[in-house]
Amino acid sequence: MADFTTLKFQANTGTSDASPTFTDILLSTANYELRMCASGAGAGNIASAAWPIYTRPASTGVVPECWAYLGSDNSGGLKVTTYDGTTAHYKQFLVSWDALGTFAGAPIISAWKDNTYPAASPGTQPTPGDGSAIVNGQSSDTSSTSYLKANAYGFGVDTGGTQQTPSANAGGTLAVTSGTAGAVSPATGAWLATWQSLQAATNYIQDGVTPKATTAGLWYFLISLFTGPNMQGGVLLPQLGFQYLWV
Repeated sequence: MADFTTLKFQANTGTSDASPTFTDILLSTANYELRMCASGAGAGNIASAAWPIYTRPASTGVVPECWAYLGSDNSGGLKVTTYDGTTAHYKQFLVSWDALGTFAGAPIISAWKDNTYPAASPGTQPTPGDGSAIVNGQSSDTSSTSYLKANAYGFGVDTGGTQQTPSANAGGTLAVTSGTAGAVSPATGAWLATWQSLQAATNYIQDGVTPKATTAGLWYFLISLFTGPNMQGGVLLPQLGFQYLWV
């Protein structure tokens, strides 16, 4: 048995869900990151220190634009065209793995304060703001769920080795308060009916099966980042992650 040699996130930097171009976002690699901003504010050549400030709103709402930076802090960024924070998409992000590894159990998608992957403190806002401002959420804004929500499609690869690929929008219930304690799992060939909060090990998405061993796969997912009047400002750099064990 062996671990995977290639396991990565990919973002759709193509023109649409129907005509995707999936671009690698390498895990645990410097300057590979997603950046969020107001509609029309982003670009592919802005250093992180100069990234446009997002003004804290008077009421909760979605941060509507996403860019993927691919190894350079101030060049080569690409817009994730199918991200707008709504349910009206089906090819936005995916996790890709090769045929060399074997999962020891069902993998999960979640988000953490930083790359030390600490437990969340639901509803608690840090001072000054950091990645936990997003992950922890806030009682009035999010009912103490994360500001970051996600949906995933099916199993990626089922136990028989069949790839599950979406062809229709996720739809479902998406709200700033969406989130279920513990794990939620999509059914085979289906999106979650209610989007999940990504909050470390408090709220997360878990595959409904352990994908077939030594079989390459793609697990499609969408995200939606909210903010609100009670989110603490600052440099907010949470970690979006894919967690698994291998044998």
